[in-house]
Amino acid sequence: MFFQLCSIETTRLLRRWLPWVTASACVFFSGLSLHNFYSSNRAQLMSGEAKIPGLSFDLATALDVAPLVSLPFLVLLAANLMGNDYTQRTNQHWLARAPRHTGLLAKFAVLTGFTFLLQILILLAGGGVGWYYKALTFNAFSLANVNNLAILAAPFYMTLASLPYLALALLIAVITRSTFAAAAIGLAYTEFVEILLTTIFHGQKWMMWHPRSLATSVTYLLNGIGNRVVEFPDYLAQPDAAMPVLFVYTLVFLLAAVWLYRRQDVGG
Repeated sequence: MFFQLCSIETTRLLRRWLPWVTASACVFFSGLSLHNFYSSNRAQLMSGEAKIPGLSFDLATALDVAPLVSLPFLVLLAANLMGNDYTQRTNQHWLARAPRHTGLLAKFAVLTGFTFLLQILILLAGGGVGWYYKALTFNAFSLANVNNLAILAAPFYMTLASLPYLALALLIAVITRSTFAAAAIGLAYTEFVEILLTTIFHGQKWMMWHPRSLATSVTYLLNGIGNRVVEFPDYLAQPDAAMPVLFVYTLVFLLAAVWLYRRQDVGG
């Protein structure tokens, strides 16, 4: 039944315009970031004053900048997918087929899968823009110094960095029983409250365990795509410590959503 619900939720998700806008916006933004880099530094790159970066730069940069756009869209997707069950009364239909937690977990699984595919799409977009400029403008395309294993790992840990926000949006939707409220509260938190907290308390030791700081820590793994070793800021947790904590945040929010959903009266 779980996989049947996943199939149903996938169909429901892809019939909406929001996931397609999300994918388009992420590809456009990551591609535009690379385009701006190559176009603004074209003279220096052509003259040799600046070294032409490798493919690893394109892949890592695309994944690094994409969360600026992908995170708010993913919050909207989660709020929309869960909140619509209340406004359209579809949760009553699912509850006649499977336990409540199965439907909610199916939604989370579908959102996770979409996020993972989104990371792959962003990787391809970054590689495509980089190839265009290096092969057709600078005639200097090369696969040298690219760590293939790091490329394969990148979509997994970048997806993990987004999971706490997906689970939190589902939790808010369950609490408020509203798509609009879940979207508004979720966006207010991720786009205002979190940024405000990280700005005010920047450098505080306890802030390294905040979800946004943990997600930032994970992005330092992107340097491995080009086999680069960089100095790690002391105000961030190490990635190998950040990833388990991100998983714990996700688990706590998801279990809270399941616990509340199983106790709600959704028959009215």
